[in-house]
Amino acid sequence: MHLLTPAWWRGVALFLTLILAGPLSAVDAPVRPRRLLIDHDGHLLFSTLTTNYRADIDEEVREIPANVTTFLLCCGAGRFYYPTKVGLVDPNLKQLIAEHAKGNDPFGYFLGQLKASGRETFITFRMNDVHNPVSANDWNTPLVRVQHPDAIARPEAAARGDPEWMNWSLDFSRPETAAYVADMLREVVGRYAPVMDGLQLDWMRFPRHLSGTGDEVWAKREHLTRIVELARELTKAHGLKLCVRVPSTPRGCRVLGLDVADWVKRGLVDFVTVSGFLDTDYEMPIGEFRAMFGPAIPIYASVEAEHGWQTHCPESLRGAATGLYASGADGISLFNFVMRAAFGTVPYDWLAGIESPATAARKPLLFSVPVAKYRKEMDLPGLLPRQIPAHSAVTFPLPVPALALPAWRARILLAADGPLAATLGGRAIEFIPTVHPTELFMEYIPPANNSSNIGSHRPPRDQSLFYRLEAALLKPGANTLELRNDTDNPVEVTRINLGLW
Repeated sequence: MHLLTPAWWRGVALFLTLILAGPLSAVDAPVRPRRLLIDHDGHLLFSTLTTNYRADIDEEVREIPANVTTFLLCCGAGRFYYPTKVGLVDPNLKQLIAEHAKGNDPFGYFLGQLKASGRETFITFRMNDVHNPVSANDWNTPLVRVQHPDAIARPEAAARGDPEWMNWSLDFSRPETAAYVADMLREVVGRYAPVMDGLQLDWMRFPRHLSGTGDEVWAKREHLTRIVELARELTKAHGLKLCVRVPSTPRGCRVLGLDVADWVKRGLVDFVTVSGFLDTDYEMPIGEFRAMFGPAIPIYASVEAEHGWQTHCPESLRGAATGLYASGADGISLFNFVMRAAFGTVPYDWLAGIESPATAARKPLLFSVPVAKYRKEMDLPGLLPRQIPAHSAVTFPLPVPALALPAWRARILLAADGPLAATLGGRAIEFIPTVHPTELFMEYIPPANNSSNIGSHRPPRDQSLFYRLEAALLKPGANTLELRNDTDNPVEVTRINLGLW
């Protein structure tokens, strides 16, 4: 065949097209949506309704900033915020109940206003919520637990008065639990499908859904998968999305009996949010999920209301978002950000820029070493508090995302009950004995008599250790902080913060 035939030229054209376009994997790689999600508890609003609930809700919707793409509104905990015929309404919410008696539905109105504002609108359904499980007025006790008190994860522990809340988590391997939750999901989706875009199954509030331990829980995973299958069937019938909130590691998912890889493989869920239990991780092994899920499924990372004993400030929110983007997150979900009842309004301006990796990394930034405060078996480990024995040294990982560097200033603040020498990457850093700040940036410290379980946790000034270091000592990725106790007594470290400017 002559080299200059039309077929030859077509071959040359195809070759040049492939070279110019780059590898097929890059060309064909799916574009995963970048989302900034608000996971809204609901209770703060519905417990403070006035007689003009529409004005209350209109104001709530109006103040949501433009960078929030997706709003997930909780429909209730053990008891609910809408006029359910399957479950029970929280008896403490007097004005909400009064509106229901008049035929009004503030929850549905909230959803409708969110949808009308142009935001992606989800209902988030808490698979277990065991706040105050033995409260005198049963404000949070689900109907199925009223009818079947033993349909819980650890009835023997509850019977002996073990105060761990998750003993009272509903056991989905019990048929009465599965039937009740299935009926609730049918009611929620059937009632609100026209004013929502999707449904979230929140497996992290609270993270216990099956009786047993270890392999026994994993062996029962089909009970949880059946619920996801039902939710997919319900949402698909209405053209809705389905997402799940799960632990921050594949190992943690296994601990709870959540076969998330199977759900993704079978197309049961549209996206996944990975999360710690009530505490913020500044990095997560999202790459492990990506290897399990493949390139198509979006994975978002949850920032909780606190990081250890500290409530978030703008600098820590940006630091957390920057770290989670560096971990591979396709977006950030904020859980209970609106629970700041101490303020007259939600400080949404703190969220400016966290919708993308480049703008989230705007300095100043605050990072913290994980604290074992709320952390459970399915969570990443907490590294603090840590006791450093006399005349000994302990090392801590101090990861810094590449986008957080370079910086022109770096400072480390410790809370510790004794003096400590510090090195970073083997280089000594300077302790400033005359400076004793209790926080690197201005933070909200709840009062000691706060009704929540946060409490006041500002460290004493004489236990606040301040270090100055050259920012050039920090490298992108892994860094190692060594703390050395040269005294004759043990020293306990309860907080490690890194600030970058």
